[in-house]
Amino acid sequence: MLPLQRQNDILEILSKQHVASVEDLCKQLYSSGATIRRDLKKLEADGLIKRTHGGAAIIESTTSEFPLALRESENMEQKDIIAQKALRYIRNGQTIFLDSSSTVCRLARYLKNYSDITVVTNGIRVADILADYKGVKVYCAGGMVRQNAKSIVGSAACEFISHFHADLAFMSSRGIDLTIGATVPSEDEANIKRAFINSTKRPILLFDSSKLDTQYFCRICHLNQFWQLICDIELPKKYQDLQYQTEQNTLI
Repeated sequence: MLPLQRQNDILEILSKQHVASVEDLCKQLYSSGATIRRDLKKLEADGLIKRTHGGAAIIESTTSEFPLALRESENMEQKDIIAQKALRYIRNGQTIFLDSSSTVCRLARYLKNYSDITVVTNGIRVADILADYKGVKVYCAGGMVRQNAKSIVGSAACEFISHFHADLAFMSSRGIDLTIGATVPSEDEANIKRAFINSTKRPILLFDSSKLDTQYFCRICHLNQFWQLICDIELPKKYQDLQYQTEQNTLI
């Protein structure tokens, strides 16, 4: 089979399944793992797919979201670095907002040894992780369940969040752009994150470096509305300058 034909077949499979492992593609296309990986690398370079741990997912548009299970397996090392940086701000006795993002899920795993922490979340996966931690009290928003995202959204969830005030709010976004701000594919998720921001003086945005200079359909807010920006790498100077201005405004 010619490479172009095989790559078109891969795109057809992903358009139906959205996600496929290398092993699955090998079986369907009767090709070796090395061949499929080369094809996936080419398709990703063309901006048609996104490679994941052990497979690939189709890129449809700026309104599309990958399932949480896939996002949790992506960029694990970067997420650990981000979580460790975020822990610097957490103290026993605090009330914390946590969104449903895969990066925040990673942070939640590090709260096991804290005591007297109260968490308000719209994340089903986050709540499940924290439910076994004796020192953490968990409040989970009610509303509509977004299955792929394992999150709870809608007006009821936003109303629930508005009844609380948190010392810190940790959230993530899919896109980070100096001019446009923080963006996500879903309007429902953007509304939830705004609800968190409106109910704390210290909203903190967590993101890995692959999100820099990218944009998605729904804007959460401008970056200067966040108290801290936490990334796995040292931020480019233009973002550092914004961070400094934000910190100074907070102190005034």
